[in-house]
Amino acid sequence: MNFHAARALKATVTLTGANREQLRPSGIKGLGDVPWGAHLCQFYESDSELLEILVPYFAAGLASNEFCMWITSETISRSRAIEALQKAVPQLPVLLDEGRVQILDFRDWYKLTDNFDSGRVCLGWSGRYEAALARGFEGMRVSGDTSWLNEDEWEDFVHYEDQVDPLIGSSRIIALCTYSVTACDTTKTCEVLSSHDCALVRRGGHWRAIESYGRRRAEQALRESEVRLRATIGSASDGIITVDENGEVTLANPAAAAMFGYKLEELLGESIGLLLERGRGSRRRRPVDLLKIADRGYFERRREFGWRHKDGSTVPVECAVSEIGLERLRRHFVICVQDLTERRRAEARIRQLHSDRLLAMGGMATTLAHEINQPLTATAAYLNAARRTIARMSDSRARAAEEALERACGQVLRAGGIIRHMREFIARSEPNKTRERLHALIGAACELTSATASHADVRLVLDLQAEHDTIIGDAVQLKQVIVNLVRNAIEALRAVEGCRRGSC
Repeated sequence: MNFHAARALKATVTLTGANREQLRPSGIKGLGDVPWGAHLCQFYESDSELLEILVPYFAAGLASNEFCMWITSETISRSRAIEALQKAVPQLPVLLDEGRVQILDFRDWYKLTDNFDSGRVCLGWSGRYEAALARGFEGMRVSGDTSWLNEDEWEDFVHYEDQVDPLIGSSRIIALCTYSVTACDTTKTCEVLSSHDCALVRRGGHWRAIESYGRRRAEQALRESEVRLRATIGSASDGIITVDENGEVTLANPAAAAMFGYKLEELLGESIGLLLERGRGSRRRRPVDLLKIADRGYFERRREFGWRHKDGSTVPVECAVSEIGLERLRRHFVICVQDLTERRRAEARIRQLHSDRLLAMGGMATTLAHEINQPLTATAAYLNAARRTIARMSDSRARAAEEALERACGQVLRAGGIIRHMREFIARSEPNKTRERLHALIGAACELTSATASHADVRLVLDLQAEHDTIIGDAVQLKQVIVNLVRNAIEALRAVEGCRRGSC
């Protein structure tokens, strides 16, 4: 029957575990097995038709270790329901005493007050369901009749069906709502069909299940959406993990499993704490702590953490957590995880390459300084010798030549100083804090950038008038900072000049 396939597929997209795909015996001829989350309805004409469905329905639930709740109708009392069910389940009195089944009068469930309170009834179902799971039942099987409804309460009950449907569909619950044919006109029948998976009707002496067309279309759209979603999640290169409010992993994609060295089935159903590294000290981060952080808005942007690989190593990750907004269901969170291992390796390689480059440049600068300083030193010596020779001459031309030679010696010494500064600037070393004169550092930095300034047609003007310019610092690093500032200023002036000339 298509109903089974539709409900089974619908069950797989809920977020409460793989058990939703399990089929359970309905006990109803013409219906067969149904999955958890089945929300059924029955249209009946007489009490005998109602009992014909409900008795085998609950007998099958009790045989399958399900907690059963039967809310009776106006025409079938609690004692009559017990009598009918005991014919199929002889040990019923014992089961009633053990609390494995409850049979309640509709007044004790739906009509505790004068007005029907849909919120209270929904909470009642939810409470019974949690208690049933805590006691070790496989799930819960329920039925409630609507013969007590009057016209004024019908709209409230339709709203109640919309409220309770997500609870049933996302839980290990099977629900059968029963409606008297005589109390339902065409409009009401359509409303009932729209809020249930299928309806049981009697035709030709046999019960048949009629699917809800609207629900079938919605489930078809849901299946198509699920196929697209699973394909997207499965092909994502980042890890995607879904956890419930207790930190239990309910969904994970292959990338997440491979990222931490697990098989996919090893992650499902486990606590997210399996992947969390220890926090400060020796205390291990708890899943609840991670989700509390999400509540405080800590994950509005991606954060970096160290998570734990299966082999015990640390995996650097960047993750973001967002909450799935599903009404009336347990809270669920989606964690998107990106492995930063390759990024960290690339950053380390870049740092190493930069370090190697600086070392190579330092070595080259040292070699150049050594090679160039020798001819410069020799040139300075020759110039000094020539200056001393000319100094012995007395005419004015000799004095002019002496001044020119003195300036040439100054420029040679200046070139040697520039080379020495370049070598210090490029060489990599630990900070060497000494007492320095800031004016001298600025002057040395400007010498290093004078060529750049000349090429850019920028004139450097030094106005060094500080009374106290003594500082403590690393001369080489300070010069590097000043050089960067001067070069930035030169580039900015060049850009402004280009715009002024209309080239920008």
